[in-house]
Amino acid sequence: MIQRLRGFNSDCRDYAKKWQALDQALYRLCQKHPDHSTWAPVAAKVWIIGRTYATGIERKIRSKRTQGSSLTQLTEHILANRGRVKSIFSRLEDISGPLTLEKLKQIVIQHGKFMRLLQPKLHRKQSPRSFASKYMHFHCSLVPLYDTLAVKALQHLYRWQDSFEVFDMPPEADEEYGWHVMRFWQLYQDAQQNGRRLTVKLLDYYLLCVAEELRKQRVSPL
Repeated sequence: MIQRLRGFNSDCRDYAKKWQALDQALYRLCQKHPDHSTWAPVAAKVWIIGRTYATGIERKIRSKRTQGSSLTQLTEHILANRGRVKSIFSRLEDISGPLTLEKLKQIVIQHGKFMRLLQPKLHRKQSPRSFASKYMHFHCSLVPLYDTLAVKALQHLYRWQDSFEVFDMPPEADEEYGWHVMRFWQLYQDAQQNGRRLTVKLLDYYLLCVAEELRKQRVSPL
């Protein structure tokens, strides 16, 4: 078992040295262009976040056999639903640190709404769960990121307990993301109680490092 938060400080230093500048560029992009009403900024955010963070969204949209056609379709879909997208992201604008359960629940609700808004564009009803979380994160840095590596690491660190269900699952939620976020809350609390320098992104990077250590050890999640 990997001891919880072991190596967190060194992982933070590694993140600052190697990856922080890249993430800061993505935060600035979304801060400068927070709306979803015109082509250029939406396309920039979809392309750069979708590809930089290996969300897999491009492979889930049927290509029209022209370069970038999948992400073009996704951009068009977001623009065609700009009113609903605006409603979702406006709810995120007032969410800032520190993270609380009420904020976390609101994030889960808005993630579920955004995911279902995107899903009609995906082939064979695949899930945009990872893309939705990462796209939302760079608009609101308290949104926990979701991908298979983070899931594996959290499941290894925190065997599920009934006490982890810290709020009723909202009807709008994507339940898989909701359960993931409830586990993430346990990590967030542990880091907070141990006086760690804390951001959601640093914890996300820590989970990537845990997942890499598990890969080297070939440890399966619990």
